[in-house]
Amino acid sequence: MTDLETWFSVNQFYTKESRYLDDLEFTNWLSGFDETVRYWMPIVSNRIGRDVGRELTQPGELAHFEDDHTSLTNRVKRLQTGRAWAETPPGRTNHMISNVEIMERDGVQLKVRSQFLIYRSHMEIDQEIFSGTRIDKLRPDTETTWKIMDRSIILDHAVLTQKSLGIFF
Repeated sequence: MTDLETWFSVNQFYTKESRYLDDLEFTNWLSGFDETVRYWMPIVSNRIGRDVGRELTQPGELAHFEDDHTSLTNRVKRLQTGRAWAETPPGRTNHMISNVEIMERDGVQLKVRSQFLIYRSHMEIDQEIFSGTRIDKLRPDTETTWKIMDRSIILDHAVLTQKSLGIFF
């Protein structure tokens, strides 16, 4: 694939992933992950002076979540029971992914950076917006699609005012 074809196929993959999440097709969404996936959201803190650049917790330290394929599968199953209190009834989301940049190519694997904006409405009055950066490690699954081997989700928020992190990024 040329660089343009690769970039386009990654964008198509992310567009389909967003649609699966917004349409509550979590099993289809989960199929886009490699069995060895790490799905991680470090905690962001505000730093000044010499500590600028050390805003994120490191792997193995405290995080909002650090899931593998089994725990992601369990989260999906829990949502499908209809008894996940934070998502009963299910919230409505709109995942917008932009600024997709292929940062590295290691053989057939890619390191991809993208920005996200997620709007979530729940019940009659709850409205939330999440924004941030995702850094993914992708491997080809077929000639036209990808599998996520690693996803780091870096929120712009140092303080979360949302009621729940019960959605997927």
